[in-house]
Amino acid sequence: MSGVFGCWHLDGRPVSVATLENCLARVGPSDSRDIDTLITGPVGLGRKGSGQLDAERQPLGDARIACALDGRVDNRDELLDALASRWALERDCADHCLIAAAYRQYGDACVERIKGDFAFGLFDRDLNRLLLARDRLGLRPLCYTSVNGSFVFASEAKALHAWPGVSTAPDDVMLADFVLQFLSSDSQRRTFFRDIHSLPPAHALIVTTTGVTLRRYFEFDTCREVRFRDFREYACAFHELFVASVRRRLRSAHPVAVSVSGGLDSAYIFCVAQDLVRRQAAPCPAVLGFNYSGDPGTPSDEREYVDAIERSCGASIERIAQRPGFMEFAGDEVWHSESPLVEGLARQRQAMLNRVSALGATRLLTGHWGDQVMSDSDYLIDLCRTCRWRSLRRHSRAWGMSSRRLAIRFVEDVASRRLPSGLVRTARRLRRRGEGAWRSPWYTDRFRRLLRERFEDERLSQVGGTSHARAIYQQSRRGYHVQCMEWNARLAAMHGIAIAFPYLDGDLLQFLMAIPGDIQSHDGVPRGLMREAMRGLVPDAVVTRRSKGEFTQLANQSIEFDFSRIADILGPTSMSVRLGYVDGPVLWRLLDEWRATIRGSSNARLANRVIDLCGMELLLRRFAGPEEELA
Repeated sequence: MSGVFGCWHLDGRPVSVATLENCLARVGPSDSRDIDTLITGPVGLGRKGSGQLDAERQPLGDARIACALDGRVDNRDELLDALASRWALERDCADHCLIAAAYRQYGDACVERIKGDFAFGLFDRDLNRLLLARDRLGLRPLCYTSVNGSFVFASEAKALHAWPGVSTAPDDVMLADFVLQFLSSDSQRRTFFRDIHSLPPAHALIVTTTGVTLRRYFEFDTCREVRFRDFREYACAFHELFVASVRRRLRSAHPVAVSVSGGLDSAYIFCVAQDLVRRQAAPCPAVLGFNYSGDPGTPSDEREYVDAIERSCGASIERIAQRPGFMEFAGDEVWHSESPLVEGLARQRQAMLNRVSALGATRLLTGHWGDQVMSDSDYLIDLCRTCRWRSLRRHSRAWGMSSRRLAIRFVEDVASRRLPSGLVRTARRLRRRGEGAWRSPWYTDRFRRLLRERFEDERLSQVGGTSHARAIYQQSRRGYHVQCMEWNARLAAMHGIAIAFPYLDGDLLQFLMAIPGDIQSHDGVPRGLMREAMRGLVPDAVVTRRSKGEFTQLANQSIEFDFSRIADILGPTSMSVRLGYVDGPVLWRLLDEWRATIRGSSNARLANRVIDLCGMELLLRRFAGPEEELA
C-alpha cells in the first residue's frame, strides 16, 4: 500500500515544505524512500512508497491537475482506449496520470469510470477545487479533517495527527461500534478519532473554498439478472471473471505472493495465478506461495491439500510454522492499523509478512471473503418465495436446515422488507434482549448506555432484489468488513506490501448478485458453481473438499501463551479503566475465570472477547494522551 497526504490552506497561506514532509513521513512503509511531493502555493500533495510499478514515479501533476494516488487502476486498457488519442497518454503511463486524464475528459464523473482498489486526492488549479475518491468497496482507506482554516487528508490518521491542531482524542461512538462489530450505518464515515472522518467506500468528496460536498458515485444493482442456458455456461462465465480478477491483481514489477491455506478459495487463486505464469500471461515476474503449516495431527494441519496443490501446479509453497500468541506484535499492529481490531494469531501473520517482504514480493493475494460471498444459503428463501418446493426440499436437506429454521428465516426476510424501520429495530432489540453487549458487566454504566444507543441506530439500508443478491450485497457493504479491509491493508503496508482480495472484485460480485442462488450452490453444495469452474485446474482433493482447517484451539492457546501480558495491560494501569470504558474491579475478577474457561473451550468466542478488550486498551495507550484523559 502506498501512502498519500494532501493539505489545502483555504485562506491562501502557502504550504510549508517541512510540515508536508513531516506528515507524509507518517504514511506508508516507514523505511520507504520512494516519496514524491508537489506544492503549489496553498496546496500540497504527497505520495510515499508504492513499490508497485516504476511508472508510478512519474510527477504528481502539471500546470493544471495534480493527483496523489494510493492503489491500482484495473480497467487501464478501457480508459486508455477512450483517452489516449486526445491526451497523448503512453500505454505504460502511471495510474495517477491516467486518473488525471480521465478527470480532464469527464470531470468529477471520472470516478464512475474507474475500477480497482484506490484512494486518491486530485487538485484542479483552474477551478480551485479538490476531489477525493475511494474505491467501490473501500479496499484502500482515506480519511480527512478540517482545522484552523485548512483541509487535510491522508491514507492514515497518524499523518493528520502530525498536522498542527489535530487532536488524537478517541471517538467514544466508534469504540462502541467496535464492540458491536460496526452495525451502525454511519460507522463507515468515522475513524477511531473524534475529529477525523473516513471517506466511505464508493463515495467522492468535493472541497471548495465555500464548502464540502459528499456524494455516492457507485452502487451495485441487486435487481439485475443474468441467465444462461445451462449450468456449464454459468461456470465458464464465473471462471472467466475470476481469472480476470486474479490477473488484475498480479500487475506488478515485483513478485506477487499468494497466501495458500489449502482451502478452496486460496487454492483457486494460486492455481489460476500459476497457470497465468505458465502461459506467460501474468503481468508480474513470478508468483510465490506461502502456507501456515500446522503440526501433524492438529486440527489446522492441511499438508495433504497443500501438497496436492504443489504437485498440480508444479510450484513450491513455502511453509510458515503456525504459532500461538499476539501480544508480541499487537501494539505495533494497533499503531499501524489505527484500530483496536487485533487477531489472536498475530505472531504467525507477522512471520509470513516478513518472509513475503524478504523474498521481494510487494503484493499479497488472499482468499479472504471467499466464504462470505461464495457460500450463502439465503437463496433458500428465494426458492420458498417462488414456490419451488422440490428444489427447496433438496437444497435445504443438503444444507442441513430444518423446516423450523427455514420458516424463521423467511419471516425475518419478509419483516426486513415490509416493516417500518422502527418496528424492525424493536424486533431486533427483543431478539437480543438477553445477550446484548450493553449487558456486559465489565463495561461502565456510561459505556453500556452508549452501546445500547448504537445498537438501535440505523443499519445498512435494505436493497431490492432476491434474498441471494441481498446477502452478497450485505457482505460487501457491512461496516465490519470495511473495517477489516482497512485493517488488512495497513498491516500489510507495515512491510511495504499491498494486499489484494480477488473475491472482492466489483465485476465478480455484480455477477454473483445477478445469478440465481441455486446456481451458485448447485445441488445444495456450498460453492457448487466455483467447484465446477475449478475442475481441471485445481486438484480434485481440494475441489471436492467439504472440511475446513480449524484454528480455534490455536486461537485459545494464544490467551494462555500471552496471559501474563494480557493481565498486565488490563490491570490497574489500564487506560480503558481510567478513561471510563471498562469497570476495572469487575473485569479483574472475571479475567481468571475466563482464562480457565478458555482452556477447555471448543470455540473462540471468549478468547475473542479478551482479545477485543486488549485491542481497545492498546489503541488508547498508543494514541490517547493527557488532554484526552481530562476531556
